[in-house]
Amino acid sequence: MVRIGRYVVLGRQGAGAMGVVYRAYDEALDRKVALKLLRAPGADHSQARARLLREAKALAQLSHPNVVQVYDVGEWGGLDFIALEFVQGQTLRQWLSEQPRSWPEISQVFAQAGRGLAAAHAAGLVHRDFKPENVLIDGQGRVFVADFGLARSADSPLPEQISPSASRSSPSLARLTAMGSLVGTPKYMAPEQFMRVPADARSDQSRSASPSTRRCSAGGRSSARPSTS
Repeated sequence: MVRIGRYVVLGRQGAGAMGVVYRAYDEALDRKVALKLLRAPGADHSQARARLLREAKALAQLSHPNVVQVYDVGEWGGLDFIALEFVQGQTLRQWLSEQPRSWPEISQVFAQAGRGLAAAHAAGLVHRDFKPENVLIDGQGRVFVADFGLARSADSPLPEQISPSASRSSPSLARLTAMGSLVGTPKYMAPEQFMRVPADARSDQSRSASPSTRRCSAGGRSSARPSTS
């Protein structure tokens, strides 16, 4: 049995550029959590750690049924972690690809995600990386906006940064990152961000209606089925 602090690791949930997410059990509070653990310290560890703490602080400001909750943040064995609400389900992209969905079904899901974003905006936060992979849907159809690692206060003067995976896949984007001009995942970005205009709530709204998101809602093809109602 593997432990990370007071958490018992149940299995691996996924991995990304920053680290690994595990399903875990919180013995003290008797509940499942999603435990996001940073990779071993490296050259960019300070930046990754800052992003992790930024996510924890952003989520701590929010209490909304359509936003993933943060439970804990800490350090174990020299590694930083954040404990989040565990969502038993799938991403928006997976949900849309699983089978044809009716437009009312799709509209309901996007409306819930929009309410989660609106709650963040009301708290003065901009998500800055809203995309199908950062929207979770549980078995009861409840939608959660997740991954606030790039979130900033709406009036933050800090420089913009592009997501690590996007920087690796495109040298030109990496150069823009070095100049502090972009943030998030390029194909979901609002047009003004490519002109170095700081992201705000309207940028999040643009992402939710971006061509890539619309293609995702059609499964990359005409997969949405007509409503029978």
